Amino acid sequence: MQRKSARMLYEAAQRKALPAGGVNDCSQEATQPLLNVQNLSIRFDGAPAGVNVVDDVSLSVSRGRTLCIVGESGCGKSVTSLALMGLLTTPPARIVGGSAFFDGRDLLSLPEHERANLRGNRMAMIFQEPMTSLNPAFTIGDQIAEGIIRHRKVSKPEALERALDMLRKVRIPAPEKRLHAYPHEMSGGMRQRVMIAMALGNDPQLLIADEPTTALDVTIQAQILTLIRRLQEETGTAMILITHDLGVVAEVADEVAVMYAGRVVESGPVEAIFDNPQHPYTIGLMGSVPSLGRRQGRLATIRGTVPPAELMPKGCRFAPRCPFSDDLCANDPPPLAQIKPGHGARCWYAPLELHRGAG
Repeated sequence: MQRKSARMLYEAAQRKALPAGGVNDCSQEATQPLLNVQNLSIRFDGAPAGVNVVDDVSLSVSRGRTLCIVGESGCGKSVTSLALMGLLTTPPARIVGGSAFFDGRDLLSLPEHERANLRGNRMAMIFQEPMTSLNPAFTIGDQIAEGIIRHRKVSKPEALERALDMLRKVRIPAPEKRLHAYPHEMSGGMRQRVMIAMALGNDPQLLIADEPTTALDVTIQAQILTLIRRLQEETGTAMILITHDLGVVAEVADEVAVMYAGRVVESGPVEAIFDNPQHPYTIGLMGSVPSLGRRQGRLATIRGTVPPAELMPKGCRFAPRCPFSDDLCANDPPPLAQIKPGHGARCWYAPLELHRGAG
């Protein structure tokens, strides 16, 4: 049941048609990481000693590629993205370890004015809920134009013309009219398109999308994902997509990082993760996906919830919810096991098929 559901999603992903000679070709430039994060750790003031909300996270994404970060709410996905964008509030959040290199520059050591020059320019972010990200007191055109003026040093009329062009690119109906509309005058799907237009207004090299379709109905979700993928293919932008929806992952991902309780517990190419999941948490997520065929029993569930910082286990953080855990798992954090080149799982018993009871 678990493998069947995951495989069906993966086969759907494989049916995607990529343009010949497009940005997804495996050229040397495309495979070099644009963003390379190593051992990133973040803690909040007041957390128990030694407990980080993001702990030893490593990930990378190359130009024209999409990395999906997957996990339940509370796993540290959004905190990681905000740290990369320089948007964490300090205090209470503090980066206590690691590095994050963007196009060869260490983001974590840059002065704030240099981070501000990157943010909204070479790095951009789409937030989950556009109604809380758009200013209700300003028109759509003024809000898109603001970032263009800030980074491109153009006049207001030139910025508004660029804003109009972006509204056309994201296929908003009657863009000339919408340019002068306010956020409350637009639907949720249209507001999310505005957020995409705003993020792409300065042709960023890296786009971070934090659950951009969660608040939308399934039809609009499909439209937004198709739009993001088309724009990415046209521009060669690298993308980090944060989601808890494995259907979305199968549709757009090149690489996947599965996060649990602040740690990356499994990572690798999308085909490896879907065809051969090696961490019990990943397997649990796969098992909870409905199949398209006739149901042959109840969907799998993962018992319990993500632990809060004050109750974080000292060993494997997934151990209290894992059906395979033992004393070793409960007391010692597992190392990263390499399943195949590029595919790793943080589990004492990976590869799982080599250990009795894990198949």
